Amino acid sequence: MISVRWMLAVLFPACLQLGYTEVAVEEAAAQTLVGPVAEADIEPLTIQGAHFVNADDEVVRFWGVNLCSVYPTKQQAEGLAAELSDRQINLVRPHHMLRNSKDWVHGIPGGAMVTYKETSRELDAEAMDRFDYLNARLREKGIYLAMSTHFTRNFMPGDVGIMKTTPEDEAAWSEGIKELRSWHWKKSFSPIKMLPVIDERCALLSEEFIVNVLNHENPYTGLSYGEDPQVLTMEVINEFSSEYTIICHNKFPEYFQNKLTEKWESFCRDAGVEEAGDIYKPATQELIALRAQFLRKLDEDYFLRMQATLNKVAEREIPLTFSNLFRSDNAADMHFQHSDWMENHSYTDPLITRKKDDGLRSVSRHALAGKPFFIGELNQAEGGGNIEKQKPYRTMLPVAMASYGLLHDWDGLVWFAWSHGDTHMGPDGKAAAPDRDSHLGTMMQDMQMQDHLRSLGIVFREGYFQKSVAPKTIWVEGPFVAPEYHSLVRARNQIEPGWQNIHGFRRAYGPEPEDQSAAPWMNDLPRNPLVSDTKELIKDVARDQLTGSSTHAEFFSGTRDGNPPAGLKHLTLSESKGFETVVLVSLDKKPLSESRHVLLSRTTLDGERMEVPGLALKVQQLPVPAEGEQWVMKITRGDIDPDLVPEVMTLEEGLQLPQVSWHECEIELKSF
Repeated sequence: MISVRWMLAVLFPACLQLGYTEVAVEEAAAQTLVGPVAEADIEPLTIQGAHFVNADDEVVRFWGVNLCSVYPTKQQAEGLAAELSDRQINLVRPHHMLRNSKDWVHGIPGGAMVTYKETSRELDAEAMDRFDYLNARLREKGIYLAMSTHFTRNFMPGDVGIMKTTPEDEAAWSEGIKELRSWHWKKSFSPIKMLPVIDERCALLSEEFIVNVLNHENPYTGLSYGEDPQVLTMEVINEFSSEYTIICHNKFPEYFQNKLTEKWESFCRDAGVEEAGDIYKPATQELIALRAQFLRKLDEDYFLRMQATLNKVAEREIPLTFSNLFRSDNAADMHFQHSDWMENHSYTDPLITRKKDDGLRSVSRHALAGKPFFIGELNQAEGGGNIEKQKPYRTMLPVAMASYGLLHDWDGLVWFAWSHGDTHMGPDGKAAAPDRDSHLGTMMQDMQMQDHLRSLGIVFREGYFQKSVAPKTIWVEGPFVAPEYHSLVRARNQIEPGWQNIHGFRRAYGPEPEDQSAAPWMNDLPRNPLVSDTKELIKDVARDQLTGSSTHAEFFSGTRDGNPPAGLKHLTLSESKGFETVVLVSLDKKPLSESRHVLLSRTTLDGERMEVPGLALKVQQLPVPAEGEQWVMKITRGDIDPDLVPEVMTLEEGLQLPQVSWHECEIELKSF
């Protein structure tokens, strides 16, 4: 790729001579970055079986972040793309891009991809220019996009013009939208998601948006989004199912409520039932079963419609899923039949060693056999009380998800969220006020979590822990009928807690094997410690420790109790009490026993769960230096001058790292 700096030197010498600043000239030069040069920046991928693969049939895994309503300046985009790439990020999920985010976005007046002036149908020129430039810079770094057809869509009364009917109908539609927009967002949020499923105008507006975005040519790449392999996936609607929406008693303005009622009554008549009754309170078991079928059909019909629109406008196949977040077995079965890939979301206790049950067990409900699986939103549990209680242990979460994600053979882990808008972003695209505290929705501020993104990104993307050698498929057989909320969201045929740390599991929908109900993982709690069937991962709920050791990587996360943790070959920790996360990974793709260049990241807390620097750490069973060679430490993240070269003590049993304050370092065997 031709760089901006090369263009400055060759194409803009006069600008430099006239005294323009480098930033100003780069802003001008950026306007000319157009054309076929962009085609080499990103590798086209396809789905084979349950994975994305490249042209050499190699599995490609994704270590990603959500960007919520992020419309950076060009200077910010340059810094943001570089920082994400440095953290091993190779997927960005743009989120809330159609939310009118003036509370998050201060750099542009509109705060959304569309203008929302008279209608929601016109793309906002400034927002799209910023979005395009950011994506071009991400593309240069090999970072893909997970897009949406909805993006927290709103509708405007003026949108009525997309379909001509009668004056009375058009006025009623506009009034219904006006009323919906007057509701508190918590009341209107789910009904707005469902509108395109029950209303023809809203469905047409969604189709129009897909066409407009995919036909939009990014001037900084010369490619439309419909032809650019940077767009890896699309979702139809975030965190949605019609059945979930109705069972949760979401109501609509009268115009749209009547549309839903008409469809429901027509469906019942076609099934031979004349008295449909209240869809929110079906009177008989027959009507409860009919409601489940009806609401599923609404979703299926809408999914297939959006899929047809996508296939018509895109110049290549873009994998599509209907929605994310497990909503019911009924919805999951629909995905099993139709979706190209799967996604779930997880906000969970990061201390997965607290008990045998953990977030891995619940999130795996949406990992379906034969389809790529992503956790599209991933972080510690929400809520101020949860955050305060769990934040000392939050560095265990990326360790657990990266390692167990590989055991379960998952494809993507996407952290929520790098940033919400530009509120916390400095002019260089980095955090304006970084610290080492927990920031659930603004991960760019949380340097403690960032310390481990690079090391664990390498672990996950390179597949440095084995997938399960004895994976299990849990079959779930219909029919799927839920009269109320708890029966809706309670997944059928759940494994017992702890087995998710031993085997990889997938779910499938169809006839259940006769011996499935008698399987130990369906009936018995496994014994502690929980050792993966690969023998690489150990979760010990008694000692509050998680360890992993493979040929290319090793980690510890948990409580230091004064005794050596189980399963470690290369790391020896301090004997002092406290909590620690430390990750060791090969940088030259050789086994650790042969590697001449390794990366370490660490977070160290004392017995009071306060962060402390410089505790003792030894690394052993690396190559022994030959004559004229020496292990050299380079601090890449820490509280001391990176130009200082701390001395690594080479002992008979291995390397003693200097007790200085660092959070990430590289150790390389060099010749002198």
